[in-house]
Amino acid sequence: MNKDRLEWFKSARFGLFIHWGIYSIPAQGEWVLFQNDWNYSYYEQFASRFNPVDFKPEKWAELAWNAGMRYVVFTTKHHDGFCMFDSKATDFKITNTPYGKDILAELIKAFRARGLKIGLYHSLVDWRHPHYVPDAEHPLWKKGEEAFKGRDRSIYREYLYRQVRQLLSDYGKIDLLFFDYTSKYKTPDEWEPEPLLKMIYELQPEIIVNDRLSYWKTPKLYGDYLTPEICVPNAAASIDGVEYPWETCATMNGHWGYCSEDKNFKSPQTILESLVKCVSLNGNLLLNIGPDALGRIPEGSVSIMKELAKWMNQHSESIHGAGRSELPAPYGLHYTQKDKKTIYLHIFTPPMGDIILPELNGKIKSIELLSDHSETQQITHWGMELLDKKELRIRPHKTLEPMSVLKIILH
Repeated sequence: MNKDRLEWFKSARFGLFIHWGIYSIPAQGEWVLFQNDWNYSYYEQFASRFNPVDFKPEKWAELAWNAGMRYVVFTTKHHDGFCMFDSKATDFKITNTPYGKDILAELIKAFRARGLKIGLYHSLVDWRHPHYVPDAEHPLWKKGEEAFKGRDRSIYREYLYRQVRQLLSDYGKIDLLFFDYTSKYKTPDEWEPEPLLKMIYELQPEIIVNDRLSYWKTPKLYGDYLTPEICVPNAAASIDGVEYPWETCATMNGHWGYCSEDKNFKSPQTILESLVKCVSLNGNLLLNIGPDALGRIPEGSVSIMKELAKWMNQHSESIHGAGRSELPAPYGLHYTQKDKKTIYLHIFTPPMGDIILPELNGKIKSIELLSDHSETQQITHWGMELLDKKELRIRPHKTLEPMSVLKIILH
């Protein structure tokens, strides 16, 4: 593996996930076909009504960039089988809707122009395809069907390969491919991942691929990075003790796809804390939005991203290009580190008083509040009697705000 392919990913640290499709019309989330007892013909009629006339990809890209996101991952096809690109393998696609245009092409152009790396989400699952073999996570199985005679995995596999081949051939350079997902009821043999990956790397030699071509990651990992979901792990993601680049994906509210009734948005501070924790463990955060049927990002998501932008305007250097510090952080706090001499101390809430830095007595050249570059006082004249000789007491600013960052430069 050419590990240099992953350098941009490890430097970016923060990406935008976009779940969008015709499921935005019933507005109950992206699994709506599974969750309701609808037949395919009823669900398919949503395609004839899908016309997101308010879609403004340039504004989306600007919002993402300002929020500190440096790559995008867009759903080209979710489990319902509807393609948000001009697929040559099916008529169930965006160009056969009233909108009529290739949304993927428009989005890639806008995000690429703004400087974001391009990632494509593509579902391995296709509930609608007549040769996809259902399992317990399929709408038909849920309805009580368990015998699916006449289905040919090889026919579905060729359909999958054909769509991936087009995505990696017709849209310029693609930086990341996010497959979703191999259920616990299937094996990797369903997709034959080795020839699939061979094709992918031949078409896009610099691309990186996630780990979801297999449910279990041993005895072999198919892909380049690991993807825990809607959590921050307790340690850097690893397999059998070997660490890998990793990314956790998460929602701003309780759904990936648009849900009109879900107003339960997380606070910007919760999201920032999660981002910092990921970076402190050498990981990334992929944060999701679910646009509505007209192509509008929900106000709750817009508000969060604008708040993230305010913080990133002053603190982005503690995220981009940063990672885990080998030095222990003060109790309850988190470090990120950019090089051997630059450490960022993230203070989620204002402390009770002074902060005790482990291992750093005599090693610090300067400490400043990153937001305004004002100096942080090092206390060396009292309170030493109970400290370890390697510890240093510092006195943060009285006006310290939540999510403040101290930049520590070592000698």
